[in-house]
Amino acid sequence: MKKNEHKKMTVLTLLLFCSTVLTAQVPVREEPRHHPVLQNKYIRLLDVWLPAGDTTLFHIHATPSLFVILSNTLTGSQTQDSTWSNSQSKAGTTWYRSFSPDKLVHRVCNADTLIFHVNDIELLSQYNTTPSNKKPLPFPVEFENEKAVAYRLTVNDFNQQIIKNRGPMIAELVAGSGIKFHDTSNNQTKEITAGKYLYIDPGTNFYFSTAANNEIEMVLFEIK
Repeated sequence: MKKNEHKKMTVLTLLLFCSTVLTAQVPVREEPRHHPVLQNKYIRLLDVWLPAGDTTLFHIHATPSLFVILSNTLTGSQTQDSTWSNSQSKAGTTWYRSFSPDKLVHRVCNADTLIFHVNDIELLSQYNTTPSNKKPLPFPVEFENEKAVAYRLTVNDFNQQIIKNRGPMIAELVAGSGIKFHDTSNNQTKEITAGKYLYIDPGTNFYFSTAANNEIEMVLFEIK
């Protein structure tokens, strides 16, 4: 059997397996593949790892959320009382959804032979409760709304410019290496590795640096 035909058969088998999984319904934070790895006043970060051929329980999204895909994976999704739909997830894809006034009840299947990795960042509280006229950071803006700003950084954006007096942030390194976070408020340095996140406390003075010449893609979310 040719390689492409074998892959198609594998994907078909995984999709058939997806359709047989039980249909319990839980809040997204209680879904077993959604791991709560960080929670504070502002956010709850769910680190989602879905193995090949696995399917989540039906789960409920009802909190405004930011998302970033961290793998290239063929997935299937089924909303309650609907049929399955398939999509090719691409690492680095970001979006925001308010889940208000409508909530989302769905389940997700990994129809690939590789793991599916995504972060779901639930927004629990605003940082500025009064309107703010702060300008966006000096990075390319992916999107902006009333809750947050998403920036996309490449190697050319790591210019060691110090960022001061901003809201809570989450840095997500999609691809690349050699990224360092310099906390000038506390004289600390942390390394950011691909597929991992870094939470930045509000009011922290910091900058990013890199010694690498390879391709770098990082998403930075700032909570308003």
